[in-house]
Amino acid sequence: MLHVLLRLPYRFIVPLPIREEELLDFTAQEWRMLEDGGLATYDLPGEEVARVFALKREHSRLSANDCFALVTTTCQENGILLTGDNLLRKVATARAVRVHGVLWIIDELHAAGVCEVELLISALQVWRADDAVFLPVAEIDKRLRRFSA
Repeated sequence: MLHVLLRLPYRFIVPLPIREEELLDFTAQEWRMLEDGGLATYDLPGEEVARVFALKREHSRLSANDCFALVTTTCQENGILLTGDNLLRKVATARAVRVHGVLWIIDELHAAGVCEVELLISALQVWRADDAVFLPVAEIDKRLRRFSA
């Protein structure tokens, strides 16, 4: 779904440490496709890295990459943090950072009409059936009903 995600009217940025550590499953060709679609990698300057470490000290239960994501978001004009992590969401919200998750992305894709509704339905069905995905079933079902109507 990443190829359609990049059709949305947003600028998507991934902090360099997250790109190097958490997104290793992408091939060089997939990275080129993402970058050609507009995905940017952000290499935090020293003063922002210092903010990452300060945030990690303040919120020890956040991962280092959570802290990189939050600081990167705060450094972007009109930044929106995309996360499914509840603790990160709470910390970001407490800092007045706009936060959304994957279901918001589904809603944005649907509203923008940048992909077939069948793709959205398929993604929702896969997530609903996957025990490793922790999304509210009622919210998934609400979207499935709306998109199937």
